[in-house]
Amino acid sequence: MFHRLWLLVIAAMLLSPTGASASEADIDAASRGVVRVVIFSVGRDGSVRFRSHGTGFAVAADKFVTNAHVIREAAQYRNVFVGVIPPRGDEPVVAKLVNYSRSRDLALIEVPDSLRLPPLTFVSNFTSENADVVAVGFPGVVDDVVGRGYEPTVSRGKVSQQRAVRGVDHVLHSAPIGRGNSGGPLLDECGRIVGVNTFGANSIASEGEFLFAVANSETIAFLRSNDVRPKTSDIACRTMAEIEAEEAARTEAEQKVAEEEQRAREQAEQQERERIERQIQEERENMMALAAILLVVAAGGGALAYQASQAEGGKNRAVIFGGIAGLAAISAAYVWITRPSLEDVDDRLADNADASSLLGGDEGISGLQPGMFSCTLDTDRSRVTTAPPRYVEFEWKADGCHEETQYQMRDGVWSRVFVPQEDYMVRVATIDLAKGEFRNERYLLPKVDWQKARDARMSYQPPSCGAPNASQRLSDMQEGVLSMLPDQPNERLIYNCDSN
Repeated sequence: MFHRLWLLVIAAMLLSPTGASASEADIDAASRGVVRVVIFSVGRDGSVRFRSHGTGFAVAADKFVTNAHVIREAAQYRNVFVGVIPPRGDEPVVAKLVNYSRSRDLALIEVPDSLRLPPLTFVSNFTSENADVVAVGFPGVVDDVVGRGYEPTVSRGKVSQQRAVRGVDHVLHSAPIGRGNSGGPLLDECGRIVGVNTFGANSIASEGEFLFAVANSETIAFLRSNDVRPKTSDIACRTMAEIEAEEAARTEAEQKVAEEEQRAREQAEQQERERIERQIQEERENMMALAAILLVVAAGGGALAYQASQAEGGKNRAVIFGGIAGLAAISAAYVWITRPSLEDVDDRLADNADASSLLGGDEGISGLQPGMFSCTLDTDRSRVTTAPPRYVEFEWKADGCHEETQYQMRDGVWSRVFVPQEDYMVRVATIDLAKGEFRNERYLLPKVDWQKARDARMSYQPPSCGAPNASQRLSDMQEGVLSMLPDQPNERLIYNCDSN
């Protein structure tokens, strides 16, 4: 009975026509875990009455943060309750108040089961002034005009300063918020929390020039005191456009270096070729001269042999001189025939290259070889919106298997598509052995698009590791999911790997 009454209240709120909301890109990147928090009461006769609403956001699979003043009546009166309405039209649920702090104006509420909304990440070292920020929530003024829609409203502004207000650290900013935004997140450009928007116990009015958000230091301390370990990150926020521009510049610089190295190799090879040509020419001239000398010796030996054969008792001498003449003639012929040719230049260059490779050991082998990999997050090349591990270690097999998961080979890179059940996103993992790079990209999708991707993924059974033609078969299977993804991911994590 109580559950049906609660649904009636929500239905009454949502039957009004919905208006335009922030773009899907903004919502996916900046408000993926933001919910509407509704306060309602149940009368003695069973009647249900909507009282107020605010905003909250996920900090765990089943826990959400909002303002203490949003849930104040639920904390004071037994017949007043807290409801949570997930974004994108999921079914609303009744939440339980876990704890609240009046001084910090923070509250922690809990739902019975996971709503599959990814917990937001806190910036643990946010100190930037004049930084761009995004306020996400459900302001009542928007509801009054366009109706109570499912999607939160996004507004942008800048940070003015950070300061303590009555002993509590706050972020002062200019992103417009109104009644209903209370408890909503103030986000950076990467969709990470830099504060919790609040009108607070001091009744700070939205008409003021600056608005206030409880600083992360206060919120993180509050959560940890209630046994919640929030996701935190200290990596600087950068836009995907910045990442792409830097990648393009890096690729161009690498190409220039490669071209310069190629020119240097070609120049060195030309110099080596010219040296070998001079060496061969010198050897040819020396061997031709030696052949001429040997011919002279052969002629002289022949003449002496003939004279000895004509003299009395000169037979033995004739044999000796004749042998010398014959040996000299044969040697002259051998030296002449084996003299080097200019056609031998390429062979000597190849022999020198082989010798250099042997002396260089494994330097001729580029990229990673199958085995255990140790990979470190490259924060300069990554766009981080969550709290990823800085270091990962895994085994890679020659047939394209990573931890018993078969990958596909395309354009020299191994890849695998994942569509997890627990979150509205698609993850694409790639391994580039030539570059020594492991990459994870996350695409946050609206529920409808995620369901299509999920259905496409569940329509096939990936081949097991090492199965015949596994890579090509998997490539054909994954094409349907890949075709549904946006042009750019919301998060890109790049790890530089070394073989253990």
